[in-house]
Amino acid sequence: MKRFRKLGLGAALIALAGMAHANPGNKLGFNTSGLAQIAVSNPFIDKFKVSRGWITSCNYDWQNDRPIDPGCTKKTSFNTGETDKVKVDRFGWPMRLPTKAEAPVYTSINAIWDLGEFFTLGEYVVTYQGDADIKPHGDIVITDQRPGRIEFTLNSTKRNLRLHITRINPQNYIRNIKVIPKRFVQVASRQKFNPDYLNTIRPFNSIRFMPWQNTKDTTFTRWEQRTTPNHAFYNGNAGMPIETMVELSNQVNAAPWFSMPHLADNTLLYRFAQTVKQKLKPGLKVYVEYSNEIWNYMYPATHHATREGLKLWPRAYSELNQGSRNLKLALNYNAKRTGEICDIWKQVWGNQKSRVVCVLSAYAGAPAMGEEALSCPLAGGNCAAKIDAYGIAPYFGDYIARIENRNILRGWAHQGAAGMNALFSEINRGNYIDDKIPGGAIPRAVKNRIAPNVALAKKYGVQLLAYEGGQHLLRVDGAHRIYDEKIFELFSKANQDPRMIGPYQQYLRAWNQNGGGMMMHFNGISNIDNRNYFAMLERPENPNSAKYRALTSYLRGR
Repeated sequence: MKRFRKLGLGAALIALAGMAHANPGNKLGFNTSGLAQIAVSNPFIDKFKVSRGWITSCNYDWQNDRPIDPGCTKKTSFNTGETDKVKVDRFGWPMRLPTKAEAPVYTSINAIWDLGEFFTLGEYVVTYQGDADIKPHGDIVITDQRPGRIEFTLNSTKRNLRLHITRINPQNYIRNIKVIPKRFVQVASRQKFNPDYLNTIRPFNSIRFMPWQNTKDTTFTRWEQRTTPNHAFYNGNAGMPIETMVELSNQVNAAPWFSMPHLADNTLLYRFAQTVKQKLKPGLKVYVEYSNEIWNYMYPATHHATREGLKLWPRAYSELNQGSRNLKLALNYNAKRTGEICDIWKQVWGNQKSRVVCVLSAYAGAPAMGEEALSCPLAGGNCAAKIDAYGIAPYFGDYIARIENRNILRGWAHQGAAGMNALFSEINRGNYIDDKIPGGAIPRAVKNRIAPNVALAKKYGVQLLAYEGGQHLLRVDGAHRIYDEKIFELFSKANQDPRMIGPYQQYLRAWNQNGGGMMMHFNGISNIDNRNYFAMLERPENPNSAKYRALTSYLRGR
């Protein structure tokens, strides 16, 4: 560490981050942030790819309080809600605007960004092909504008950013719009990713792309529905282009972890596997999982698995109550479909199939779920024989916000610094909540979530992985939801507190020492506020958050 002392904290951390995989025995990856946070994580040089898509607008005379366009109202003037009516080509570029004789209310469209606090400011260059009237809006100063090119300076994020298109020539429609920081214009044609983003994620061994794939909400079924690198936006229902995710993995030498869409047909699976085989760097493994948390009824995939299970095994577990029966059906279908997906991937990869790691996942807090999935009595038995790894999400700290502890927590939330001290005391030592497991949050996670699943993985001869992991101070406990904003604020600030380094170090050591394999932290780079505080980092440049420091320290074997 001596040679970094003169660099200062920020530069030292960047230098240390560049020492990628210094201790390859400590396997650690991360989940990307979700598509809704992609403008915050800022992974691309071309910022157009991370805008929200086409928002339809109409003209309203606010001064005289009357519509200019027929049907336009104050409420709908900025967003008429007609995105699905925009006429686009197969890559999502708008081919024309409505004529006056047509039914839609909208008369113009906008590409809009929800900018995070740390979005890149400064000089930008917009380039495009085609004949259209287009103008940027926000806290900007336009410094040059000519057909096909606009230059502006983004001074702040307080008014977000949008590109407003008011005219399109259908014979030469607008396409290939790019919004690039001026300093990257020369490299943009050969470099897709933001260098700050690359430097930040380079130390990690693997990237789980579940959030980038829009796995929880996607209806991606057929190969023809995929997003390609040529698409206007990368945040559609089918998620990111496969090629883009593989390219990122190659650039930072990290194994990709893909979540297969729950509605995917077999052709999609074959083509997905072929694309990754063709483009992934030699030597890198690829992790393959069926959807995400097919035990969690918050997500459509679990309901789908239950329905499919009921079709296959209509009389199975009829003696159980409906909830228990549905879950067992879903777990067995998950195991069955995971095996089928694994067969397809291994077949496609042929003599390189050892590079494919097939993962079957279940709920960490209920090892009986993992037992049901791995043994899969309805799906022929011993589905563990078809997979390589069993995945769980062994979060720590969720018990603190349980309903029976809510009054204690509410008191901390309203005590300021004293309350924060108490929270970390409970995480580190367990002084406040008596649940017969001494030592705080980490020993509790080991006893309830890690050790039983290590034993289960050993029983079935598969490796144990963590598809997600890290702190989980917010507990989602059904009808007993937390409404106190002060509690959310407490958790948000705790995740930015330097004292979070200690629990993370203890947690990662405990996972490793008890036999855990690759852990995928949830999640990567996004805002931390009272609605979202799972991120390891809030901005890709100058990474120095407590959680990021703990994670990269673990990767260095310290």
